[in-house]
Amino acid sequence: MKVAVVTGSSRGIGRAIAEMLAEEGYSLVLGARNVEELEKLAEGLETEVFYQHLDVSKPESVDNFASRVLQRFGGVDLVVANAGVGYFGRLEEIRDEDFERMLQVNTLGLWRTIKAFLPSLKERKGIVVAITSDVSARVFPDGGAYVATKWAARALVRTFQLENPEVRFLELRPGAVDTYFAGSRPGKPKEHGFLKPEEVAEALRPLLKLPPEVRVEELMLRSVYQKPEY
Repeated sequence: MKVAVVTGSSRGIGRAIAEMLAEEGYSLVLGARNVEELEKLAEGLETEVFYQHLDVSKPESVDNFASRVLQRFGGVDLVVANAGVGYFGRLEEIRDEDFERMLQVNTLGLWRTIKAFLPSLKERKGIVVAITSDVSARVFPDGGAYVATKWAARALVRTFQLENPEVRFLELRPGAVDTYFAGSRPGKPKEHGFLKPEEVAEALRPLLKLPPEVRVEELMLRSVYQKPEY
C-alpha cells in the first residue's frame, strides 16, 4: 500500500485531498496544528492513518514529524505540501510579523517539508504535490506580500524538479477556494467565484493515476465564475 503525507490536512483543501487519497487506497500521514480536527478526520477514514501535530514554520516540528513517519512506514510515495496562510494589505502597510509568518509557512515550510522526505521520495520515485495558488505567477493590489511567498514557492518547486529528476513535482494552483482562509469561513456561493475543496481534490485524483513515465508539472484551476486573470 502506498503512503501519502498531507500537511495542513485538518480542514479545507488538505482535508479534501486526504479523503480522496483514502478512497484511492493510500495509507495516510496527516499533519496540522489542530490535532483535535486530525483525530476527527482520521476516525472517519477507512484506511491506515497516522497523525501528529505539525507546524511547518518550525524546523524541529518538521524534523520530528518526518522522523516518526519514516520510522513507522519506512518511506513515503507521495507528499502533498498544502499548509499555507494569508495576510493582505498594501506593501507599505502590511505588518512585519504577518509577512514573516507567510514566508515561514508558505515558502520555508514547503521547502522544509519536501526536503525532509526527499531521500525517501527519490528512493521510491515518488510524487510531490505543492499546493500554491493561481497567483504564483501574477500580482494584484493588496496581495504583494502573499504573492511573493507563492512566487518563491513556485521557484522552489521548479528547482527541486531540476535537481531531482527521480521525483515528479506538480505545482497545483487553485484559484479562490471556499475554505477557511485569511479570516474567512466556508459557505460562500459558487457564483461568487469560489471552488469547493472537493473539486480541487477531484482535479488531482486522475493525475496521480498516470503512468510513471508521465510528469504533469503544473495544474491551474479556477471556478468558471472567477474572472480569468494572468
